[in-house]
Parts: sequence; structure tokens; C-alpha cells
Amino acid sequence: MYGLLKFIVSLMRAFIALLDHNKNDLRHAPISIRYTFSILLASFWCLAFGLWAGELYYIGYNMMGHVAVVTMAFVTWAVLKSTKRIYSREHTDQYLRAPDHSSRCDELSDEQRAELARRLG
Repeated sequence: MYGLLKFIVSLMRAFIALLDHNKNDLRHAPISIRYTFSILLASFWCLAFGLWAGELYYIGYNMMGHVAVVTMAFVTWAVLKSTKRIYSREHTDQYLRAPDHSSRCDELSDEQRAELARRLG
């Protein structure tokens, strides 16, 4: 019995961490991307559960509703993992650095800009 309670508590913690925007994998994405993905995932989850409930109500047990819910679970997993891969801090920190770990954001001096213009022109 204690193992079952531990399992339920761990599921609740995982569910709360998934819904908390400071803990899930969308936390590294820009706010507009986070908002858009949250709205899209919520809409698709509503559609999946609507299909599931509609199939149970009108037709009885049918696989279409179950497939919709399982598909949305995998779509949610894929979206969270891809945003973690694209917007994680490790990836963006390395992106802002040159191979010699100097900053890529420094502007060129006037002499360097003139030299680059002579080389390109």
C-alpha cells in the first residue's frame, strides 16, 4: 500500500512540474514561443480529450479516442524535447561564442570594417 501511495505522489509531482512554466522544458524558450506552444498544446489536448469523450458517448469504446490521447502525449513530449534542444542554456551560450570563446557580439572597429570592405569589394 505504501508503494502505491509513493507512486501516486511521484505522479503528482511530475504532473505539477510539467505544468509549472519555471520547471518544464519550455522555460528556456522566449516568452512568445512559450506562449504559442502552450496555447497550441492546450488546444490539441482539448481536441484529443473531446474525441475520446465523444467516441465513448456516441459510439462506445472505439480506438480513435485512445489513439488521439496517446498521440497527443507523444506530440507534447516531442515539443518539449525539441524546445529544450533548441533553446537550452548550453546551446545558446555556445552559439553566442566564437570557437576561441571570444564574443561574437563585438562590433568591428573602423579599420577592421574598412579592411573587410576592401576584401569583399
